[in-house]
Amino acid sequence: GIAAIGTWAERDYAARFPNTRIFNIPYHCDLAPFANLRRTQGEPGTVTFLFCGQMIARKGLDHLFTAISTLPENARLLLVGREAELPQMLASLAPSLRERVRYAGFQAPDALPKFFAQADVFVLPSRHDGWGVVVNQALGAGLPIIASDQVGAAHDLIRAGENGFTFPAGDANALASAMLRYTTNPALARTLFLRAT
Repeated sequence: GIAAIGTWAERDYAARFPNTRIFNIPYHCDLAPFANLRRTQGEPGTVTFLFCGQMIARKGLDHLFTAISTLPENARLLLVGREAELPQMLASLAPSLRERVRYAGFQAPDALPKFFAQADVFVLPSRHDGWGVVVNQALGAGLPIIASDQVGAAHDLIRAGENGFTFPAGDANALASAMLRYTTNPALARTLFLRAT
């Protein structure tokens, strides 16, 4: 038998190994620290998008930077995770855009909830992520999510228009369009938050 992490992996294994028993066992984590967070209010009218993970190309950060560069100035980006390739990525950004990006560095797992509490929307634009447990954490924190269709967790946990949106991996324009829904209507993030909790 094969243990598949989520339905996306289950479908892939079923296609490649049609005569094998496959067991769908998605990742999970303790969401108690993310539940009942007290939200930290940012500047009125601003929308803070949170990315949490390694700052590497596989995570699609370059697409995230491209997308946010097209958004209104009320869009903010909060980055949490290992620095890795971030300095090189930031070097190409216009100074005015860098002012809207805050890097909080690597954080221990027990420190993560306070950063989720500072966000309005969670974004995971990965080129590929077999699952992406940060999606579980974002939902536990009541955040709407924008994730690429190459994030395994998105196939099981995101209900389009209810608790977030998916977009084709690598399509920075589609990512920007999904993010724009929130920057043009900051109350939307709160609406989806209430549905998720």
